[in-house]
Amino acid sequence: MSNKWLKFTFFTILLIGAGYFFGTICKQIGQAYDLILSPSRELLYLLLWLLVALGGIMVAAGLVAALLRPLWIGIIAFILSGLAMLLGWRQVTIGNGIMILGYLLVAFFYTFMVARELNERIRFSVRPISEGQNILLIVLILVICGSLYFSCAAHIEQEGFAPPQFYIKMFMEQMEKQIEARVPAKERQEVITQFRKEFQRTVDEFFKSTVKPYEKYIPLAIIAVLFMPLVTVTRLLVWIPTLLMSIIFSLLKAMGTVKLISETREVQRLVIS
Repeated sequence: MSNKWLKFTFFTILLIGAGYFFGTICKQIGQAYDLILSPSRELLYLLLWLLVALGGIMVAAGLVAALLRPLWIGIIAFILSGLAMLLGWRQVTIGNGIMILGYLLVAFFYTFMVARELNERIRFSVRPISEGQNILLIVLILVICGSLYFSCAAHIEQEGFAPPQFYIKMFMEQMEKQIEARVPAKERQEVITQFRKEFQRTVDEFFKSTVKPYEKYIPLAIIAVLFMPLVTVTRLLVWIPTLLMSIIFSLLKAMGTVKLISETREVQRLVIS
């Protein structure tokens, strides 16, 4: 019995560790307001780590939902993973609490659904474990987007929305190239300097008169832009956690950590006498 509880503890710690790592990524995403608006190598690395964190949660959650019985052990494991997310986030607010609560409710539903599907099957399969993870994945993406939303909303409320300098600079450089091609060399520098001043003034006036009244909706627009690509990419890569779980289950069986057992059941059917 003690050996069994050690195994339970191992899988629980695995889910807690994945939750903590996911929480640290949520914190980094929340601090990446400037990176989200300006594509860069740092943003790419952050998004790659985000995919790793999502994959870790998927694999750990699948192992817990499939192996930890009775169900209350798995539920405790998910509760501890939610607390680990908050610990990795290092920021406990009402918004964060609501998002983690949503994650826990979906995780509980996922655990019950996997248990029911595996119980109704004749042979063990990874398929019901992976199929039930779609809604869990969506909730985790919403948690990520929520982290970014609260960060953006707080930043804009304190400092206002500033136009992304990356795009302004890129557009300005293209215009300057056209000016250089049309203006004589003697007048070129003066014209470019005047153009920069006028262009920046025009941009500032545009954002002040047109964008500023709708600043409170900008965080929603930002997370909408982030949400759909994340959903698309994760759906394309969802086979990876499934493959990893299949490999892990095979390794666990080979090491004797888990085993397949056969059960005999009585089935009642209504037939014509």
